[in-house]
Amino acid sequence: MRHRIAGRRLGRATDQRLALLHNLVTSLLWHGSVVTTVARAKEARSIAEKLISLARDDSVHHRRLARRLLMPRTRLIRMKEGSHREAPATDAERAAKAGRSPSSVDNSVSHLFKHVAPQYQDRPGGYSRIIRLGSRRGDGVTLVKLELVEYRPPETES
Repeated sequence: MRHRIAGRRLGRATDQRLALLHNLVTSLLWHGSVVTTVARAKEARSIAEKLISLARDDSVHHRRLARRLLMPRTRLIRMKEGSHREAPATDAERAAKAGRSPSSVDNSVSHLFKHVAPQYQDRPGGYSRIIRLGSRRGDGVTLVKLELVEYRPPETES
């Protein structure tokens, strides 16, 4: 019996499931919408709505809580074929080797606090919606579009 056990397993181990949901929520908050399955969307929606509610009040504590759940926005680095380096010495070099900026986690957190949460200051809840798209051809699973309600992406600075 599954009494008092919340959440879906999604057919994955715990670490894989958490990584999947954290990546899905980060992409949703970064782009404004994602296409995924029904079960994944329902799980990601609950995490994303809690994060937006948390981000409506900007404080150091809330930023640290959000940083636990958001994944870094990575920037791919292309290396020449056959080139290699010894182990990086500093945190900046280690982050560059991993393909991300040293503060890339802060980029997704600051995006949430600067661009996403201010749009929902006057809204009491219900920041996202699920729109059914139909079945996927390969396995017949129902696909949905999980999107933020009335979301306006920030203008890109050129």
